[in-house]
Amino acid sequence: MAKFDKSFLNQLTPNQRALALAALFVVGVAVGLFQSWRNREPAPAPRAPGQTLADRNVRFGPPAPEPKAHHLIERPQFVLSYSDTTKGANWVCWNLTKADIGNAKRQSSFEPDPLLPKSFAHVKHSDYTGSGFDRGHMCPSKDRSDSDENNAATFFTTNIVPQAPKCNQGGWERFESHCRDLAQAGNVLYVVCGPHGEGGEGSNGRATVVGKVKVRVPASVWKVVLVLPGADAVPTRDTKALAVWMPNDQSVPEDWKPYKTTVADVEQRTGYTFFPLLPADVADAIKGR
Repeated sequence: MAKFDKSFLNQLTPNQRALALAALFVVGVAVGLFQSWRNREPAPAPRAPGQTLADRNVRFGPPAPEPKAHHLIERPQFVLSYSDTTKGANWVCWNLTKADIGNAKRQSSFEPDPLLPKSFAHVKHSDYTGSGFDRGHMCPSKDRSDSDENNAATFFTTNIVPQAPKCNQGGWERFESHCRDLAQAGNVLYVVCGPHGEGGEGSNGRATVVGKVKVRVPASVWKVVLVLPGADAVPTRDTKALAVWMPNDQSVPEDWKPYKTTVADVEQRTGYTFFPLLPADVADAIKGR
């Protein structure tokens, strides 16, 4: 870039001189940004279908795309996407095996999540008190009952949504138990679940939010499950998958089967793609059944 003739500035009025210096500053910043762009590191290549991640909780990839309000929390027990808008999870992913199910004592208190930024609202146990909604686990307590530490992680309020008692204690809990039965039989499960919509019906009637921090009450809850016969098994077109979509209200019975659907249906309703690292032909066959 050619040197600027400073004598030119002496011929200008103070106002003209200020404008000229401002223009030079803008040009200099633009040139610097352009050079940075030219020298930037190339973007990493996309992961090929069929590859997997090291984190067992998202072995076949987390749901895609990322929600607009998205804060990722990764723990050994689960991985979740959190929204400070709803004050709850967008989705929660975890891997379930027979070894994860034990006899650890169930925790009794729900605690704010220490991994949330301080600028976020931190939901407390008391935000649910008297609301008419259960503190509904996404990753269930019993799915992480092999140790006290693992069980305690499921009681962070980032893993909790306001859930209608008959939904939480009825069909939803029965489906959780069915998944544990599959794991106890030696299967390895990859699970994703979350809330959807706004406004549910608890024991005190309908509500859209609970607590001082206004935790959003979902209209529905959903779960998708990929079932493999072992830890090293590779999904095929015949791999078993389960999915449910339940209303978050008091109409839900103890039986979960009326709420069965396909993974493809849950994808269509939520806008997510589940297990995105599966090869497309395998994923289409599994999700469509």
